[in-house]
Amino acid sequence: MKRAVLTATLVVLVAGLAGNFFRFSTITPSRTAAFGEIPLAAGEYVGVEHFFDSASYDVLKADTSTLRLYRGTSGQAAWLFIAYFASQKYGSQIHSPKHCLPGSGWRIENLQPYELKLPSGVTRGVNRLVIVDGVSRQLMFYWFETRGGAIRQEFQLKWDLVKNSMLLRPTDAAIVRLTVPLGPSDTIDSATKRAVDFFSVFYPSIERALPFSS
Repeated sequence: MKRAVLTATLVVLVAGLAGNFFRFSTITPSRTAAFGEIPLAAGEYVGVEHFFDSASYDVLKADTSTLRLYRGTSGQAAWLFIAYFASQKYGSQIHSPKHCLPGSGWRIENLQPYELKLPSGVTRGVNRLVIVDGVSRQLMFYWFETRGGAIRQEFQLKWDLVKNSMLLRPTDAAIVRLTVPLGPSDTIDSATKRAVDFFSVFYPSIERALPFSS
């Protein structure tokens, strides 16, 4: 009986020490995100940097981020938002649009997985959403980037954090999000084409800007 109690105590003690180690140990990435690598003008697009209010940045808790409004030659808008987190610990974990959008007044009308084909021939599994706020409808693509690659689902992002912590790797991550308006004459397919065309121009520079590629 004493041996069983001692064994259980040791297990709890070791688990607690390991949990604290993984929680409070931080492996510093060799480089951070460099959003200056993403041009404001490329292809048919010209962009302008925008900023949230200070309260939004306090909630976001990203180490660095960029919010840009791009317009093509036809004048159609594309909002690009990328936030980079040097560590997903200490309360700085990524906020999922699935949770943030309803809180800011947007209703998710449709959410589906989508295979985004990139110029290099690589395919990214992303989330494609139609979101609605009153009469405004928008199409959104988003996914997460980590040292393990592209991640679409939030629970996979949590597992990636645990795995990298156990392997003593950096736990940095980023969220990539693009939003395009859905006008009265737009369909989901036509808006999707605009989003795919945008990434065909900008994804190579987005990949360079994030510190995950070799």
